[in-house]
This record gives sequence, structure tokens and C-alpha cells, in this order.
Amino acid sequence: MFRGIFCAAVLLCTGGTAALADDGHRCHLTPEEKIANARLGFDAFDQQGATPSTWRALMKANCPGRAAEAADDYLVNGPPQTPEHKSDILFHEAQALAIMGDNAQASRLVSAAIPPDRASHGDLDWTTYLIGTWAFLVKDRATLNVATAKMMAEPGADNRIDGNVLRGLQACFDKDYDTAYNACRPK
Repeated sequence: MFRGIFCAAVLLCTGGTAALADDGHRCHLTPEEKIANARLGFDAFDQQGATPSTWRALMKANCPGRAAEAADDYLVNGPPQTPEHKSDILFHEAQALAIMGDNAQASRLVSAAIPPDRASHGDLDWTTYLIGTWAFLVKDRATLNVATAKMMAEPGADNRIDGNVLRGLQACFDKDYDTAYNACRPK
């Protein structure tokens, strides 16, 4: 009985055009909203959450299933992305899936987000952050420990922020991603 209720709740947040999120907000992603998303540039869609149907806005509304769907659709139907921006979108889709508890699919998207040349994002050691997140999702503590130590040794505020995220994943290694990411990192 409980499993059936859980599956129905997951389907509501991920399968139709509108559903209720756990916190009671409406989770919308209509075909028209997908078309509108496809017209947005990367910053408006991924970083700013310029409209309620973007990945970022849907995550803020506690609609990770819809956020993952929006990111996936944007990669296919939106404007061509630079490799760096595609990596960001894949990672953010992976985060939405991990928050929903789908670590297997999330880990595959994180691995796909790793730049082929292992490049950084400016001063951010993006590859190490992705490897650390992947290690948490596949429960590889040794790789997570190495990635965390490397991130914490890198200069720059952004590396320190992401290093602290990895420290949170270490601290709550046996917890779900949502808890480890949101509640366990050092302040």
C-alpha cells in the first residue's frame, strides 16, 4: 500500500503537466512553457530562473521532477550551449534527480557533465567538484575524500564553497543527497 502511494506521488510530480509538490506548490511545466524556456539564454534559464518554468525556479518551488524535465527539454530544444554551459545544465538536472532519490540516473548525468578535457570553470575546479558529487552518489567514500581534500586545497572563494558542499557530503555520507547537500555542509 505505502509503495503504491509513494509511486503515485512521484508520478504526480514528474508525469503530468501540473501536479502538487510536497510543500503544496503547483508544479507546472506545460508545452508552452517548454517553448518559452527554449527561447531563453543560458543565464536566464539556468542561473537566474527568469520565469517560473525554468530549472532554477522549479527547484526553488520544490518541484525537482519538473526541474529535471525542464533541463532535459532545454538541452534538446533550447539554443546550442557551450560545453561549459551544457556541463552546468547536466549537473543541475542530476541534482534534481538526486534530490528525488534517483542516485543511479543522477550519477550518470554527473559523469556526463565532466568536461572531456577535465577543464575548470574559470577559477573553479569544476571537474573535482563533479567527481566528488559523483562519488557521493555511487557511495565511493575514498574518491569523495580525495576530491574534497583537493577542493579545499584550491585557492578561491568558489572552490571553498564547493569544497564545503563536498565536506557536507562526507559528513552525511550515509544520508540521502538532499539532506547531505542542504543540511550537512559546514557553515
